[in-house]
Amino acid sequence: MLKSCELALDLQYQKWLFSKVNTATGGYSSDAGIKLRDRVLKEAKVLPNDIIDVSSFMDAFVDVDLMDQCGKDLADRFIKVKPSKILTVATTGLVIAIPMAKYLQVPLVYARKQRSVVMADTFDAGYNSKTIGQDRQLLVSKDHIDEEDRVLIVDDFLSSGSSQEALLRIVSEAGATAVGVGVLLEKEYEAGRVSLSGYEVPVESVVRIISVSEGVIQLHEDVGYAKM
Repeated sequence: MLKSCELALDLQYQKWLFSKVNTATGGYSSDAGIKLRDRVLKEAKVLPNDIIDVSSFMDAFVDVDLMDQCGKDLADRFIKVKPSKILTVATTGLVIAIPMAKYLQVPLVYARKQRSVVMADTFDAGYNSKTIGQDRQLLVSKDHIDEEDRVLIVDDFLSSGSSQEALLRIVSEAGATAVGVGVLLEKEYEAGRVSLSGYEVPVESVVRIISVSEGVIQLHEDVGYAKM
């Protein structure tokens, strides 16, 4: 009896806490978002050029359970726009694009950064990679996207918006319809969301980073927590 009461109280507390966090952060937090936020604060590192190293849980070493939860969270946000395909960038975007494709039950297409022998005819778009400090090219086989598709762009980070904009240009060149952009982490202190605004598609992120000043990561959600 006592155990049942403890479990019931804990459940009520978790519901209350989630409600308070969601209200304080403007409705941007979810269970998956809170878990991702905690991992970012505990494990992410700020490198030179304000690059954020998340290789311990979503890059070189992937927490598949966390990515699955975040994938469902983002997928739920885009159900209403009825995507027919997901388009991402190999390889970093695949960690979130694969679970999202599973939950949305749509095919996944990924852009390569160099031409493969199996890619005869492609859509190409250039972008600037801050991570490596070079201009790169994204290539998608023309067999994989057509004018009837409703394409959802998915990636791990939204920073300057350069890579997402390149994907949107590929969608436009294919004659398809872009229905949104979904990312795990958004660097609000960069101009990514602004650079994508001209495409008039919804942009969703699980966790938003507002500053990495002096090597300290500050999240949008932290501002909300101060109100609790």
